[in-house]
Amino acid sequence: MTDDSERGHGRTGKGAAAVLRTASVAAGVAAAALLVVDFRLTGPAGRQVLAVALTAAFVSTCAGAASGLTDRLMRPAVRRARRLLAQEPDPWGPDREFFAPVRRLMLLGALQTLAGVLVLLTVYPLALWAGVRICGAAGLPARLTGTWPVFVSGLLVAAVATTASTFLALFRRRTGRAAARSLAAVLLNAAALALASLVLDGIRLDPAPGWRQALALCAAAALFMLPRITLSLPVPGIASIVLVAYHCLLLWLICAAFACADPRLHADGFWPLAGAAALMWAAEWPARLAAGRARGAAARPAPALPDPFPPDHGFPSGPLY
Repeated sequence: MTDDSERGHGRTGKGAAAVLRTASVAAGVAAAALLVVDFRLTGPAGRQVLAVALTAAFVSTCAGAASGLTDRLMRPAVRRARRLLAQEPDPWGPDREFFAPVRRLMLLGALQTLAGVLVLLTVYPLALWAGVRICGAAGLPARLTGTWPVFVSGLLVAAVATTASTFLALFRRRTGRAAARSLAAVLLNAAALALASLVLDGIRLDPAPGWRQALALCAAAALFMLPRITLSLPVPGIASIVLVAYHCLLLWLICAAFACADPRLHADGFWPLAGAAALMWAAEWPARLAAGRARGAAARPAPALPDPFPPDHGFPSGPLY
């Protein structure tokens, strides 16, 4: 009876996670349909909702299957490398054998990151394209044409779905604080991009209703946060310069991706782009500081408990006595 109840709870948890993941992807599909020019949903609202739900279910299933397949393929190698790392090394052996498990774990980590990037760049656009085709075959009003719009729409779906999943994680006790920090970083980046469009001449959004401009800014911030990296270098200030340069390149790519979006995000010239990247980096500083404090608190060892059986000789004891 206990085993059956545990299995039931496990299945319920997996089902709830799948529903939440599909809902997050549905938010991404809806945002992409609102922003990308060549991705349109027409007809009655009910049929549009049905098309979004069907497309989101297909994209979520494909992305989950691809991620699960890569994890399943990598899991035996990771376990083997960790087992080798846990073994006591031969002190008289060569250095190559001593550091072999560490190198293997680093290589496997790089392969896992590469697999995640491939899923992001290939599975999401292709699954979205196939999902729209399935909706069209089912008579639902969905249309997505063009290679570049398909690619950009897939990235938007992945970015907005990640942000929506972060928002849903706010309501969990274990992940609420981390989700709040991540969501604050997205909102701060969106606010900094809006400020850059107001104070910098080369950064601007095409005229559109306020809600569409806000959606475009939030989508750009979600794309900005999708390839998340952290960097620490021993020389003060160098890491910040490298991160601002990386953010500048990333913002330029986002502006290029928004060429097929409405409203379009423009960046005219290098210095306005660099200024916008610097503003976004500075605005995100509180979120990075909070994340660093959280990591430091998690890495801090627990305080030592007092000895429940102190010595009964009555004399002070310690390293100085």
